[in-house]
Formats: sequence, structure tokens, C-alpha cells
Amino acid sequence: MPTESSASDRVLELAEEFVARHRRGERPRVEEYARRHPDLADEIRQVFPALAMMENIAPTDGPSLDGSGSSAPPGGGVKGVLGDFRLIREVGRGGMGVVYEAEQVSLGRFVALKVLPVRMTADARQRQRFEREARAAARLHHTNIVPVFGVGEHDGVPFYVMQFIPGQGLDAVIAELRAGDGSTPERPASLAARAMETGVFAPPAVPDRIDAPGADTGVVAETARVGLSSESAARLASGRQAFWASAARVGVQVAGALEYAHRQGVLHRDVKPSNLLLDAHGTAWVTDFGLAKAEGQPDLTHTGDLLGTLRYMPPEAFDGRYDARSDVYALGLTLFELLALRPAFDERDRNRMVRRVMTGDPPRLRKHRPDAPRDLVTVVEKAIERDPGRRYQSAGALADDLQRYLDGRPITARRATELQRAWMWALRRPAIAWLVAASVFFLLAGSVVSAVFAVRADGFAHDADLREREANAALGVARAEEAKAVAARDDAR
Repeated sequence: MPTESSASDRVLELAEEFVARHRRGERPRVEEYARRHPDLADEIRQVFPALAMMENIAPTDGPSLDGSGSSAPPGGGVKGVLGDFRLIREVGRGGMGVVYEAEQVSLGRFVALKVLPVRMTADARQRQRFEREARAAARLHHTNIVPVFGVGEHDGVPFYVMQFIPGQGLDAVIAELRAGDGSTPERPASLAARAMETGVFAPPAVPDRIDAPGADTGVVAETARVGLSSESAARLASGRQAFWASAARVGVQVAGALEYAHRQGVLHRDVKPSNLLLDAHGTAWVTDFGLAKAEGQPDLTHTGDLLGTLRYMPPEAFDGRYDARSDVYALGLTLFELLALRPAFDERDRNRMVRRVMTGDPPRLRKHRPDAPRDLVTVVEKAIERDPGRRYQSAGALADDLQRYLDGRPITARRATELQRAWMWALRRPAIAWLVAASVFFLLAGSVVSAVFAVRADGFAHDADLREREANAALGVARAEEAKAVAARDDAR
């Protein structure tokens, strides 16, 4: 029976062999190693996928990188092969489709395949939305946006092909950071959380080729732009500063991607942690343009439709208004959650959530993270202002201020004073504000009248006291005169 130490050493040796075979172009399976070493199978199934993520390898079987253990389909009625694509495992699902890791057999490459579930294919409106998502994402070629390689249909099931990103959803990373117990340090989400806390990510790989036609070739330059100078790295290296810097770098990348999309006429409209991926190199990827709206395309939503997840929706979206500043707001709430490790709006009841988003202000980030840097808090709180006119007017402006924070330069945002916050509160609730103002006015008026009467009463009392003293003095004089008169009469006798 091997000791725990020797077993771990053996797993690491096998993992090195597994990676080396991948580097030689082979496609070894995790389950192959698990069957060969049944006494180490559990640890192999945990360690190999995590190591694969760190090496930017897509394992061909075994547990999913998020630790869910989800294996190959079927899912949503889709079989294991879809045209030229062999479906390996489900890696995510949402309202607009199921995402699989797949192998494109003709090219021998691993991709992500988003498939419209069979039950939704008969709905013309859902098919239009799905196709619009593919078109919106396909026109975007940016370092931090998951690229689309192509679209297709097989047996009536539409799908589109994306680059496979061996990363973690930011929601999973936040959950790991919130747990903070390190109980499963080998899990990819735990590895990503630890990298966020330490600021130490794997060096960015230089791609051998660009798989997506027209893809942004400035990968290395973009990564360097959102990195840190040596002086800034030293300044941010101690204590929690590394985590704040990691969060700001995520914000810079996502805001830059949104600014690019907005300039192409595409609004995301569903920015939230689960739609952002973080890979082993610290690169953030924007995905899931299922609710995107491109200029010149019809809006497929109907009156009453609520786009996006409620807690990340900007107040104006409930009135049917949405622009670039709305995506800024949703990213601001995502950064709030990353820093505070809890959502800004955390109500469980749907109706209370809607009322809170529409009429309330997000809680102060400082309340939940008093140790957070003042400038970073100011940037996030400006991004989540209720009034769109008080937010950053573009995602690029938000990216610039976050980069200023990283560089140690003054940010452009200014904290709202208590007087400004009170004024904004009054503008949102004019009836209550007028009632409060009237109450204050009458209270002050009553105080003034009371003070006037008090002053006048004090004057009257003073006058009465003076007259009393004068009367007493006159009485004293009269008594003295009377005494003199009595004495004079007595002398005359």
C-alpha cells in the first residue's frame, strides 16, 4: 500500500507524462490513466484536468474543468456527433443554448460548440435570436472576446463554433474566493482564485497561429498593455494589493472588449460573472452574446421581456432603455461582486429584487470591503451610479480609470459628497423630498416663532423686573419721606 506522499509523487510523474504526450501531438485520455492505475484513479481525475487547464490543453475525456464531472452529451437532445464535430462534454448551458467542448475531426482541433437545444428549434423567434447571437459575435475580433469560427446546422439543429477557452467562469472563481477554505486546491476554480489573490498567473502563451479569420493579432501587445510596470508591480505586490490589482486587470480587459463591441455597434446586454471567463494566464474573455443587439437589426424582445439577469440589469432597462452605459453598469456590478465577494443586490424574492434595482441604490462597496483601495472603490461606485448621466459615459472611460489605478496615477472619477447623494435622492423621490422639506420648513418656522416669542417674553420679563425695581425704589423713597415727616411732627410737639 503506497504512502500518501509516494502516491502523490506517482500521480505527478504520470501527469508529466500525460502533458508530454499532448505536447507531442497525441491525445491521451484521462480515463486511460485511471484504468491503468485504479488505486490512483480519483486523484488522477482531479489533477489531470486541472493540469490540462494550466497547460492550455483540452483533455479528451474525464471530469469537466469546473469539477462537475459532466461528461459527453447527449444534452438537450443532441447526439454525440454533430456533422464534423465529435462532442466531448458539456461545459455550460444557459437560456440560449448548450455549450460543448468538441473535436473538429477534419482539422483535428478542439473547439467550443454552442448548440440550440432541440426543443427550441421549432420556435422561430428563438432560432432568430440564436442566429443573431452568432452574427453579432462573429463580427467581433478582439483579444478578450471569444472568437467565432463558423456557423452550421445538422439535422435541423443550428450551432456555431467558437475557440475553446480552457478557463473558469468568473462566477466560479468568486465562489471559490468566497469559500476561501482551500479544501480542494487542485480544482481549476481554486487555482484561478489563488492566482487572483496572489496576482501570479501562468505566462501568456504566444499563439503559433490565429485560428479565427480576421482575428485580432495584437494578443501579446494587448496583454502587455493591461499588465503592470515594474514600479506598479512592486507597489501592488504586498498583502491584498495583489488581489485588488488582479480584479482591476479583469475590469480593464472586459471594459476594453465592451468598448470595442460598442464601436462595432454591438451591445452585449447580459454582462455578468458567468459570461466572463478567466484563463490560466489571467486573460479575461467575454462570451455569450445571446442578448446582444446590433445596430440595424430588429429587436426581438417583446414588451415586458426582462433582458439579462435581474441583479445585473441597469434601472433604465426596466423601462426599455439600454445603451453603452448600461453595459458599463452591469460590468460595475460584476466588479463590485468580485471585490465584495457578494452581489450588490442579493434579495431572493424576484419582486423585491426588481423594486430594489429600480428604486434603490447599490450598497456602498466600502461597507463590505473597508480595506479596498479608495480609488478602486470610487471607480466601481461611479460605474454603478443609478443615473446613466453620472456613470462613465463609455466602457473605454472605465477601462482608462482602472488602468490609471493600476499605474498609480490619479483617477478621473470623484467621490460623491453626502450633499450630492442627498440631492440625487431628492430628485428620485420628489414627493417624499417635498414632504420632508415641508416638515423641516415648518419645524424651522416653529422654532423661529418660538425663539421670537421667547425673546419678546424675555424682554417683557426684563421690563417688568425693571419697573418692579423702580416701584420698590419709589416706595422706599416714599417711606423715607414719610418717616422724616413723622419725625418732624414729633419734634414740633
